[in-house]
Amino acid sequence: MSETVSPSAAFLGLVGKQLAGVRRDMASMTKLGTKMGQRLLAGGRIWPVPVAEYWRGEFIGRAGGLMAIYDTKLLPQADTETVYFALPKHPGYDPAKDALLQKLLTEGQTSLVLNGTAAEMKSLGAAGKRVLGCTGGVSADAGLFKDASGQPLVPLWPLEQFVRGWVTAGEMIAACTRGGKMPIIWMSIWLEGARVRNAYFSTADNLREVWHVPVFHDAWYVPPLAEGYAGGAFLDELERIVGVIGSQRAAIAKAGQWMASAKAAGKTVHTVMVGHSYPTLLELDKRPDYPVTFGRTDSNLATALPKTLGAGDVAIHLGYAPVDCADVQRILDRGVRFVYTSPYGRPAGLKNHKNLLWLDLPWRPADATVDVPGYSVRILPMSSSAQTVLYYSLLSEMLGRKS
Repeated sequence: MSETVSPSAAFLGLVGKQLAGVRRDMASMTKLGTKMGQRLLAGGRIWPVPVAEYWRGEFIGRAGGLMAIYDTKLLPQADTETVYFALPKHPGYDPAKDALLQKLLTEGQTSLVLNGTAAEMKSLGAAGKRVLGCTGGVSADAGLFKDASGQPLVPLWPLEQFVRGWVTAGEMIAACTRGGKMPIIWMSIWLEGARVRNAYFSTADNLREVWHVPVFHDAWYVPPLAEGYAGGAFLDELERIVGVIGSQRAAIAKAGQWMASAKAAGKTVHTVMVGHSYPTLLELDKRPDYPVTFGRTDSNLATALPKTLGAGDVAIHLGYAPVDCADVQRILDRGVRFVYTSPYGRPAGLKNHKNLLWLDLPWRPADATVDVPGYSVRILPMSSSAQTVLYYSLLSEMLGRKS
């Protein structure tokens, strides 16, 4: 690593190149999203079948995402259906030995869309002819700080997976508006009235289960969204957030120093990222030597961090909820060095403390990002993309230091 370029700056430089690459590929993702939208308009649905569980978790039940998604314990059969899936990224994964994937590729009449690279699509073999297309991106071995297996501890593919996956989904939604229909979108349950609003669209009867939400509103006109609008607006906001992260390099470097020192002293570095994908995204069961421990996603600071954390340990919480100052103080009182952020911003009541590092990560509270004129909620969640950039900036600083 160059002495004049910090580890996090090197990573953020790669992020900038990634996002520029996504923009260059916008036309292909718009074309793919349009195909997906046309299949919805023809009576189909989207099925994020868990070939890679993290993408299923990311795509289902998201503020700003489609409500009409089937329970993926079932497999689609109708030729109007579309499976939206990703492949596991751990070394040694073999698509030919994945029973679920092979079932999708060889049975039924559905079409598939791969949230992944052209090389991954090629790895599906002859059965891959059923795949409508792929979102693109970088290979699993691209990134920084490779471990003994040759895999990067700071990979680039997670961000590509999120950004390209949601950009394509946004273009799918936009294509539906151009076809005269507006898909029913989840309103974040962090907003007042959301549970009632969301429940309004769910069908229920005494004939059979499973009950589902219709794909489209019956009578809600939304002016047609132009090609590239949804994906472009999402990228605009993410680039702004990346700029905010880059402006905090001194604080990120200090956090990395804390993390490296804790690791060198045999202490714990524990991370919680509040969202649907982590820690599943990291496939940690395949990486027993991973330098950071991960907890389950939990917004509540009173329960999110292990009670065993104490003096010399580092806790990172990339949150979703407004800040509870009393909960923060209780963590600090245990001697934990605490790296913390919330999209609601730092409240005036959160006092400075030698063991507190506040980081600004200003994605829009309630997550969904892109405005749809004439519609009641925004589309496309940002939290996973924004948190991924910040987390790997922190990890880069940790790994780039000896102590």
